[in-house]
Amino acid sequence: MRSRALEGNLQEFPLTDIIQLVDLSKKTGAVHLQGERGTQRREGWLYFRDGRIIGAEMLGMAPLEAVYTFFTFSSGPFRFYDDVVLEHPTITVSNEVIIMEGIMRQDVWATIQEQVPSLMMIPRLVPNPSGTTEINLEAEEWRVLTMVNGKNTVSQIAQRSGLGEFRACEIIATLLRSGLIEERETTPAERLLPELEHILANAVGAGADALTQDAFHQAKIFDPETATYEQFVQAVGYLTQSLQTLVAPDQIPSIVQQLNERVNALRH
Repeated sequence: MRSRALEGNLQEFPLTDIIQLVDLSKKTGAVHLQGERGTQRREGWLYFRDGRIIGAEMLGMAPLEAVYTFFTFSSGPFRFYDDVVLEHPTITVSNEVIIMEGIMRQDVWATIQEQVPSLMMIPRLVPNPSGTTEINLEAEEWRVLTMVNGKNTVSQIAQRSGLGEFRACEIIATLLRSGLIEERETTPAERLLPELEHILANAVGAGADALTQDAFHQAKIFDPETATYEQFVQAVGYLTQSLQTLVAPDQIPSIVQQLNERVNALRH
């Protein structure tokens, strides 16, 4: 059984304090974080050697991007394991630089969430933007704008653009403020497919959209608006079967719980 030297909740003991404490004590090991950011749940690992950050893991993210994403967690449990070691470092940036950039990301993310409260939000183009005679956008902003079609969620745009959640959300917030795009009203049933896809993406990475589409097809859900609660339950059943060969057995209950929570919300 793994030994634990430090544990708590990010709400009372923020990531900056964790990094500084591990640095002062010159510990080697890893912190496992299960964070909450609004309605989203994420988890990952932050690795240390002699108190210095040497790596990070979060599904679908580069090591440094994962570290900065940890700073946006508002709450959630963490535990330090001194017997979990990363053999080959993937991060060379100093703790001090990481903390400064992380705090900046934390502040910016709070502003972003005022415009983009959920990755499940679906933006659409404004047909006739008022007061916009000339549009001057950077290449990344154009890339995001071309994916705003009234169907893609913010999460899907972030994944398909290759910009990552933080940068994609930052751009979408800017486009919303400029009046070029707006949020499209959606029903809970309509949002369910991308919500389930998002949960699976955190668990299996690429291919989550195909898994979800296939499960809906097997459950004969061709239009979420007309599908029954029982059909959605069937879809989760098919997804559960697929997970058996894709993730570790001890991870499946948590994933299935999240899927069921989304489906059960339709009953309220």
